Amino acid sequence: MQKNYRIKKSSEIEQVMKNGRSKANPYFIVYKYKKTDNENFRIAISVGKKIGNAVERNKVKRYIRNVTTEHKQTIDSNYDYFVIARKGVKELDYVSFKEKLEQLYKKMDIIPK
Repeated sequence: MQKNYRIKKSSEIEQVMKNGRSKANPYFIVYKYKKTDNENFRIAISVGKKIGNAVERNKVKRYIRNVTTEHKQTIDSNYDYFVIARKGVKELDYVSFKEKLEQLYKKMDIIPK
């Protein structure tokens, strides 16, 4: 995913968390915040140390970026998103990982149902 699709500043991530709305399932928490001055959507990803070592955390981040990139054309560009991975996510294989994340995206109207 290109750099102009990423949120890097912690102040912007805090703004998404404080002012945005969120939904969760046992594997992910997703925050969505409307920001009209974007030319495209932006996303921040957080995978804590409880998930595992660096290799496992990077794998989870790669999976999240991959699922998001697959739906890049249908995601609304007026929003910033923040995805947090929860502890049970590392036990999922890629197919069920993708299914769980897409279910949450559909629940929040990030991707069409």
